[in-house]
Amino acid sequence: MPDKKKTNLIELEDFRSTFKIFLKNWYILLAFLLAASILSYFYTYKLPNVYAAKTQILLKNQETYDYQNQIYKGIGYYQSYQDNANQIRVLTSNDLISEALTKLKFEVSYFIVGRLKTTEVYEGVPFDIAVTSVNQNLYEKDIHFKIVNEKQFELSYLKGGDNVVKKYDFNKEIINEDFFITVKKNQILNEKTVTSLKEIDYQLKIHKLDYLISKIKNLLQVDNVENTTILELTLQDEIPLRAITFLDTLSNSYINYTSRNQIAINNNTLENIDKQLKEITEVLTSIEDDMENYRANKAILDIDKQQEDYFNKLIEFDSQKRQAELTIQSLEALQKYIISVGNLTDEKLLPPSFYISQGDDYLRTALGKLYELQMDRNQRLNGSTIQNRNISELDEELGLLKNNILTYITNSKTGLHQRIEDLKGQINHYTGIIKTVPRTERDLLNIQRKLDVNQKMYSFLLEKRASTMIARAGILPETSVIESAHSIGVVAPNKRKIMYYFLIAGTILSLIVVFIRTNMFSTIENVMELKRISTLPVLGEIIFHSSENESYFIVDKDSKAPITESFRAIRTNLEYFASDRKSKVVLLTSYLPGEGKTFCSVNLATILAKAGKKVLLLELDLHKPKVQKAFNMESLVGASNILIGKAAIPSTIQETGIENLFVMLSGPTPPNASELILSPHLSEIFDYGRDHFDYVIVDTPPIGLITDALVMMKNADVSLFVLNTKFAKKQIIGIVEELVEQNKFKNFAMILNGVKRKKSGYYYNYGYGYGYGYGYGNGYGYGSYGKPEPKKK
Repeated sequence: MPDKKKTNLIELEDFRSTFKIFLKNWYILLAFLLAASILSYFYTYKLPNVYAAKTQILLKNQETYDYQNQIYKGIGYYQSYQDNANQIRVLTSNDLISEALTKLKFEVSYFIVGRLKTTEVYEGVPFDIAVTSVNQNLYEKDIHFKIVNEKQFELSYLKGGDNVVKKYDFNKEIINEDFFITVKKNQILNEKTVTSLKEIDYQLKIHKLDYLISKIKNLLQVDNVENTTILELTLQDEIPLRAITFLDTLSNSYINYTSRNQIAINNNTLENIDKQLKEITEVLTSIEDDMENYRANKAILDIDKQQEDYFNKLIEFDSQKRQAELTIQSLEALQKYIISVGNLTDEKLLPPSFYISQGDDYLRTALGKLYELQMDRNQRLNGSTIQNRNISELDEELGLLKNNILTYITNSKTGLHQRIEDLKGQINHYTGIIKTVPRTERDLLNIQRKLDVNQKMYSFLLEKRASTMIARAGILPETSVIESAHSIGVVAPNKRKIMYYFLIAGTILSLIVVFIRTNMFSTIENVMELKRISTLPVLGEIIFHSSENESYFIVDKDSKAPITESFRAIRTNLEYFASDRKSKVVLLTSYLPGEGKTFCSVNLATILAKAGKKVLLLELDLHKPKVQKAFNMESLVGASNILIGKAAIPSTIQETGIENLFVMLSGPTPPNASELILSPHLSEIFDYGRDHFDYVIVDTPPIGLITDALVMMKNADVSLFVLNTKFAKKQIIGIVEELVEQNKFKNFAMILNGVKRKKSGYYYNYGYGYGYGYGYGNGYGYGSYGKPEPKKK
């Protein structure tokens, strides 16, 4: 078969074809777009508007006083804010969000049910619900609320497939298997408003705290403003006021969190000092009582000056010894804290007292580093797990630092113990000297010494307590809100974008429908379209005419009609097929009944006869013959008689009412028509036709139902395949091309029947009209036609 080639990538005919497809299917595109617009409107109408609120927090506020800086800088508190990413994890942590939600009591959502959509409300509800506990199965379920009167309301909800409806009183606890709640009416519900409020359908949803935390975390976004220590918090919510309220509460909770550890350190120090002061106060009271009683009993007035100097030395050494012992106690407390309390699973690491930082730079620096690492680890755990590689590295560094601190504490304790032993030696020396003093005075000096030592320690503790209290007064949060929470308007849904998506989807669906319709259900309308999709030759097209019952012989009745011109064009084109043959056998068939092959056979034979050609029309559709009806002849003897050897060929050929046109009818309809076609007498009929006629036109059954035509094509010089625009689908063309390729048929061409004049590329501009018609309605689908009178013999 010849290959069809295009000179250009896109030709003008492609645009014409596309335009025709559009003209045939524009209403489908319009319908889908209209439907998409309506659907998008209702869809977006039911979607609630989502608003966003925003606030900004400044990290590492510099408003703390210098002396507070000095007190806390040793434990590394400022360094914990160097990583803004950690603070973002803190702000989005479950604990901080839970704290804010607990303050706000968002566990109940209120809705008003409308005819088309349900709207959530935050203010203006005439009642408030306090939830103590709820049946687990009722969380996140719709609970309908109806005001009955000023004192009662009704709850209805689904439970286990059943609809539960109960009435309760306002301002009274509801305690049953489903609820432990209290519904309190507010000033909105009164005698004047109760009538209108009774008409409103309210709906409730009770939430778990975990659900609210998860929802907030999904809707909360925390960003670090570039090149600053400012964090910007944005929260989306269907109710803008609720988003603003939550951001304000979360900001306050976070600010309190930043100062919480400073206050905890301060409180821990104060508790330790107060404990020491209480103990020393009891000792001082006891010593003062002992001294007063001893003086009264012994009547002692004064002590010698030299003895007093010895005594002062003894007090000094004893005071140093006491302070060293106190330092050892602090170190032991710290050691115990690091080993037992300050392990890697603790959430906080606070030093037990203030002594550890007095004059010990290494210990102060090491504890500051330990605290910094521990804070970093806890904050990282807010957004990670303990198996995380970074956490493991921090744990390893913390373990090494702890071992170093514990080793240093052990060495420090050893040094302090040595120092105490040295002080004991000095104390024993001066004690020996004092022993030379009379016993009464010596006892008094011992009492005085104890009193002075404890008074010095008492003064020291009071001084440190005052410093700690001053530091507490200077504690300010290290963060501050620099931009209060405010609404930034509607951020979702983007209704225009949704509408575009619907329109795009509608367009795509309409194109899919058009594609399926064009390729699966649309038919070929003219020869140009047929030539464009097929590689087989096209002999021509037959113009459709509207009058269906006027006459079968169109070319014989109106020589100037467009349909007659169609057959003349086909007659001319037929000359170029099998041009080497003096006499031609032309076979006509179709794929399905009703496509007009018999109509084409009769009129093609007629137009050839009118051109002076001697034509024999063979009616070889032995299954449902129609030629005899077209000519209004009786088929007593015909082709079937020849095929079974019961008649001679000349005896079956009849004249028609048209000059040069002869016909061989089918004869009696046989029960085994397809088997008769295989008779060797068939070739005798064709040979006789070639010998005695210029053209032999063969009318055959449709190949889509019966294979008779395929068998007879082997004896034909030209095979014509008739397509009707009502049924000519692209799939049929593919089937026909495959049959031609498989059977190697030569001189095979197609005729397109039923082409409307306005769609014909050849006959659209003809200025004359036509009024004849042909139709298909009986048998295979051919209708009744005008019949010429049979030629009288």
